[in-house]
Amino acid sequence: MAGNSDLLIRFLLSESKTRGAVIRADAIFRAAADIHGLMGTPLDLLGQTLVASILLLSISKGGTRQVLQIDGSEQGNHPIRRILAEARSGYVRGYIDWNEGITMLGKQQTHHGLDAWLGMPIKVSTVRDLGFGQPYVSIIEHDSAYLADQLVHYLQKSVQINADLVLLNQTGLLIEAMPGCKNDDWFKAVEAMARIPDRILASQQPLAILEHFSNLGCKVVGQDSYRYHCPCNADTLRAALASLDAEELEELSDEHGRIRIACQYCNREYKLSLEEPQASETHSNLG
Repeated sequence: MAGNSDLLIRFLLSESKTRGAVIRADAIFRAAADIHGLMGTPLDLLGQTLVASILLLSISKGGTRQVLQIDGSEQGNHPIRRILAEARSGYVRGYIDWNEGITMLGKQQTHHGLDAWLGMPIKVSTVRDLGFGQPYVSIIEHDSAYLADQLVHYLQKSVQINADLVLLNQTGLLIEAMPGCKNDDWFKAVEAMARIPDRILASQQPLAILEHFSNLGCKVVGQDSYRYHCPCNADTLRAALASLDAEELEELSDEHGRIRIACQYCNREYKLSLEEPQASETHSNLG
């Protein structure tokens, strides 16, 4: 495993007709912290959303892109408006959309739940792009303060499958029932996952975690490397500006007819010329 990427392992539990995926995303968390200047609970929330999007992509029935969007309550004042992650084969990217002027000062700054940071209820939106036709979009609301519970609820209600998910520190572990999995089979898989100590989930690499499924005939069926990466460029951002009318573009441009814009996913800054559509200047990540 390269130093700037993390290993995801896909596995089968033959004795319980269950499949799953596990990843420890140390490198992805480090990159998210560096790019977005995050630490503490906000880093955990973004990092776990990134991990969850990877897991949803890895065990789904095909797909080239998985978007996971977490929207907070529209009522009350909460620091975070939205958390968004996008996973594609081999990489993931994401960002936090903050409510300006609202902080956790004087509140429960050590609170790790979604409720303190985004409010309730939480709206979970997923977009699955199969690479052809229209993407599959699903939106569901739930009141749990924990992202893992939100996604289990989504999988059960929207996708209509038995699934269970653990998001702890940098580790993500997801299992889902396969066709032919009966209630007794599913219970064995859930019970085995519940028995994995938190200290193991929080600190061990995927293969060590999978040892706790050995009594269910655990077999590794695939491995994928993931890293935090944003493929943005001047052309993609220029295309995004195409939705604005001439007056709006004029307001955004400077005296030289150039628009300064930063990518939300990676903070790379661009200066796009309105006079010369092909000309652009790219800067390093913003500090």
